[in-house]
Amino acid sequence: MDSLSALFHAHAPAGAPPPSADLEAALRALLEAGREAWPAIELRPEPFVRCLADRAGAAPLAEVHAADLYLACACAERVPGAIEAFDRAHLAQVGMYLSRFAPAAALVDDVRQALREKLFVGEAGARGRIGEYDGRAALSSWLRVIAVRAAIDMARASKDAPAPGGDLDLAELEDGATDPEIRFLRQRYRGAFADSIREAVDALPTEHREILRLHFVEGRTLDQLAASLGVHRATVARRVKAARESLVELAHLRLEERLGARRAELASLAGVMMSQLDLSLHRLLGPRGP
Repeated sequence: MDSLSALFHAHAPAGAPPPSADLEAALRALLEAGREAWPAIELRPEPFVRCLADRAGAAPLAEVHAADLYLACACAERVPGAIEAFDRAHLAQVGMYLSRFAPAAALVDDVRQALREKLFVGEAGARGRIGEYDGRAALSSWLRVIAVRAAIDMARASKDAPAPGGDLDLAELEDGATDPEIRFLRQRYRGAFADSIREAVDALPTEHREILRLHFVEGRTLDQLAASLGVHRATVARRVKAARESLVELAHLRLEERLGARRAELASLAGVMMSQLDLSLHRLLGPRGP
């Protein structure tokens, strides 16, 4: 097997760690973890390492969900059996992801089909959204957010379908929502979270708000954004990352000011607030009603 660290460095953006024995060992460990989780899916090392390199900076390698990224990358590469495995492991759970809304079976089927198209087909020649999964969160959590957004859009488009509940209800669909402490924090500080995120969005520079809106609300892929802006995909990825990091920092500051506490004292609260950030973006940056 050729040097994985050299391949990683060749595809990673500027500032990525240079080839080294430690990097090589880390990459091989991630590859083996993926293979162990999905032994029937024969993804070559090169595309998997390129997936890691393309997402360098999204999360430290030690924190990457290797098995999930391996499956996502295999789906993007159209490895035989990968999409079928994804369907069994994840799309089969769409009904559970939406159970908080007590959806009709038809809506669940529609959302599942919409996800298949978003994830694996893409639009206008661009890659499907499965290529956007960065391994930072569990694949099930990432997919759950997309499923909820799709359900919201379908519910709003249907005169007969009841719209899902507010931000807190949506956040409860995320991992850890059944933890009593987290549920308590969300209930008690719901207003502070919502106000802090809203003020942070308002304080963002226009270009940051726009790229977050295009990516998180309209669902534009990195490839589509790169084509429309005339820049490399890695450049768009860095811009999206920088905009989100600015939003997170501003939201933290607003929460500190609102509750009169230091950052260290708000670690748990800030973590809970950030867990609903992407869903809040959909509401704050989405189309306004009349």
